[in-house]
Amino acid sequence: MHSSTVVQSILNVALETAEEYDANKVTEINVEIGKLNWITTDKLKYIFSVLSKDTLAENAELIVNEADAKIKCYNCNYIGLIDNINKEIIPMVLCPKCGSHRVNVLKGYDLNIGNITIEK
Repeated sequence: MHSSTVVQSILNVALETAEEYDANKVTEINVEIGKLNWITTDKLKYIFSVLSKDTLAENAELIVNEADAKIKCYNCNYIGLIDNINKEIIPMVLCPKCGSHRVNVLKGYDLNIGNITIEK
C-alpha cells in the first residue's frame, strides 16, 4: 500500500468521525506506528498536511508515537523486543541475542489510529 493511501485512510477516519459528531474542525489525531513500518513520521506528517488541505482536518496536529517491535527467533528461541533496526532500504530484522535472520516478526508493522480530537 502506498504512503498516500495509508494517510488518506487516516484522514478518512478522522473526517468520518468529525461528521458523525457534527464537528466544525478536527484538531488532533493520534497515530501509533510500528518501528518496522516503512513510512516515516516526517513523511506521514507531510502527506497528511497536503491531503488535509481544505478539509475539516486542515491544520490538525498529527501526533505520531512509535510502537516497539517484537520477534521470535527460530535459531535460539528468543522472544522479545528488538531495538537495533536498519531501515536503510528494507527493515532488516535480526535476533538481538544470536544475530540470526531466521525470525518471525510478532509486532512492529502496525499502524493504528488512536484518539481523534474534534471541535464543535
